[in-house]
Parts: sequence; C-alpha cells; structure tokens
Amino acid sequence: EQSDPDLYSEGKPIRQIKKKVLILGEGGVGKTTLLYRYVNQVFIDSTKMTIGSDFFVKKIKYIDDKYENRLTMLLWDFAGQERFRFILKDYTKGAECVFLVFDLVRFNSLNRLNNWLEILKEGGVWGNPKVTFILVGTKKDMIGPDMASVPESSITDFQKEFGIDQYFETSSKDGTGIEDLFEQVAHTLINQEDEK
Repeated sequence: EQSDPDLYSEGKPIRQIKKKVLILGEGGVGKTTLLYRYVNQVFIDSTKMTIGSDFFVKKIKYIDDKYENRLTMLLWDFAGQERFRFILKDYTKGAECVFLVFDLVRFNSLNRLNNWLEILKEGGVWGNPKVTFILVGTKKDMIGPDMASVPESSITDFQKEFGIDQYFETSSKDGTGIEDLFEQVAHTLINQEDEK
C-alpha cells in the first residue's frame, strides 16, 4: 500500500503495509503455540486442534531511512490434518510469505512438508518469486540426549532441494528464536514493499 502524504511521524511519512503470511505444517507441530507466543507473549501448553484455519494479527512499527512503516501481518494458521487441506487453495491467494513448520523431534513432519508444497503449487504460490518461504523447526527445547531429533543433514537437504534459504529453530515454551524469526519476516516484508 502507498504512504499517505498527509500522515507524518517524526518527520517521516507513515507507510501502512498489510501482508498475508501462511503458517503450514502437519497437525501437532506447534503452529498455533508459535503464533500465541509471538502475538500474545505467552506459552500455552496445550491447544485444541485447529479446525480449518485460525487467524492472528500482529502490528509492528519499523522506522527506516525513508518511512515510518506500520506493518500489519495477517497470520493464517492452517489445520495440519489432511481432511482440511481442500480449503487451503482458496486461502493462498495474495500470500507474500509462507512458514513451512515442522517438529524438530518428529522426523516425518519434515518429510510431510512435501504434501504442503504440492498444495501451494496448485494454488500458484509455490514458484512465485514474490513469495518468501521460511523453514521453521519447532520444539527446540525438547532436543536433548534422551530425545532423537531431525538430523541437521536432513534439514539442509530439504532446504537445498526446495531452494529455501531461511531457516529458524524455535521454542514456544522458552521463546528461543521467536523474535529473531518474526523480526526477519517483518524486515523481508517491508523490503518487498520497497521493491514494488
């Protein structure tokens, strides 16, 4: 969206930006708790299974050389269960960022992201150079000597195979990586606006 020349703050024009972000991955990988931690600054130990989709909004103010950017992120949390996937294609239009989320202690959750990529291809999102894809590993706090985790080599192989440069490991329980992830996303989305 364009800046309104009548709106100024700290001597810089205010630029209102709205961006749609899709959060995708298998059921139980921690998509909803990730969003709760970021948007509400709280950890919820258990969530009800998302039915269809859920919706979160986060507003951020970011001042750069030219603008006071007021970014509104529309965060779409999609149910991981296969029976809800038929609705996804209808919601992918207009997405400018996609989180591909997997559980660091559930190996098959990384492999099953392939299914989500197929849906994104059908919806015209996968392969669109204007859409940023970010791989997100959750539940980092659970990795330990007694808990097997997804090997780093498998994560790197996935990134190479699908050309996904950005990868973050997070823990909704202790907050690890959450701010870094969303700061990077905000920066990327604002840069997308500058490139228009």
